[in-house]
Amino acid sequence: MKSFQFNYQSILEARRSEEKSSEQAFAAIVTRRSAIENELVRNRHYLESNRHLARSQLTGSIDIEVLRSYAGQSVQVMRHIRSLLVEMSEVHGAMEAAKERWIGCRRSRRSIECLRDRAHEEWRRRRRRLEIREQDDLASMRTSRELQA
Repeated sequence: MKSFQFNYQSILEARRSEEKSSEQAFAAIVTRRSAIENELVRNRHYLESNRHLARSQLTGSIDIEVLRSYAGQSVQVMRHIRSLLVEMSEVHGAMEAAKERWIGCRRSRRSIECLRDRAHEEWRRRRRRLEIREQDDLASMRTSRELQA
């Protein structure tokens, strides 16, 4: 009996490829989200250190220009943080869509693999039945030769 060949192997390979590309797309979005989160943390630390520096300038003689520059820098950082938060919300939406696509591709691949497993099991049963039949034929031929002798 010839070896097992799955009729839909090319479809299975295509589904695996789709799953891999959707997984990579999801991973890229997760990487972008992590980068945004890291940048938000850096900006928060910058704001905290800027506030600390501004407060330290409030003792003794007060230089208005220095305080104004700290405030201006803080405003710029806050604007950047707002834009990052907007981008983060877009990334979360894209991440959910990419995750759903990846899950769908995985489900599709698994369904084809299930078909393959069933077909392989059926092939194994047919092969085993054929082997048993051949063994029975050999035993019958041996028995008939022994009876004729």
